[in-house]
Amino acid sequence: ALTICLLFLASGAFAGSITVQNASFEILPAGGLNNPCGSGCSYSTGLPIPGWVTTGYDTGQWIPASYHGNYAYNGITLAYTCLGSPGGGTDCGTISQDVLTKAVAGHTYTLTVEILHRFDVPMGGVAQLTLNGAPVAMATGGDLGVGSWNKYTAHFTATGAEAGQELGILLSSNGLGQGDFDYVQMSAVPERSNLAMLLGFGIFNLAAVLSFRRKLV
Repeated sequence: ALTICLLFLASGAFAGSITVQNASFEILPAGGLNNPCGSGCSYSTGLPIPGWVTTGYDTGQWIPASYHGNYAYNGITLAYTCLGSPGGGTDCGTISQDVLTKAVAGHTYTLTVEILHRFDVPMGGVAQLTLNGAPVAMATGGDLGVGSWNKYTAHFTATGAEAGQELGILLSSNGLGQGDFDYVQMSAVPERSNLAMLLGFGIFNLAAVLSFRRKLV
């Protein structure tokens, strides 16, 4: 029992998941998506994405349904920002969300997003972690090639001056390709000194419980 408890404490037990609303974009706007694109395929333009804030007209949700071989990563729906042109398109929008979690000094926050490299369109997704709406960390990752979903990750450790500011997510395109996003996740890990203190406290209490049980025997 001691070994199991210690392994639990030393693992990611203190890593806290942060709620992202409509993280896989499966919740559709009222009335559904407003543009057909083939059998089972549809997408939205000019409609809100539930749980998110959008800017620009050419931004929305998409059910690819194997359109040109493309598919969602989790569920059947993904979110997209427009296919831009060099220098950026005039109506290329953004998709953002404040996660209603305030930064704590010394805590490290991690954002992970799946980004699609479409079969038929260049990959141009950009994902950033924000603080009070301003980008503070850009997600990076590899590209497994045409037709692949690719995990992009950003890390941010808050300072004392940044404590109390609102954490958020910003999804956009780089002006050279389309941004296609799915399965947006965030988590937080306390600073190491706090982890050590919690681990020590847990071991102390576990030892006290075991000692008490031995006395009963």
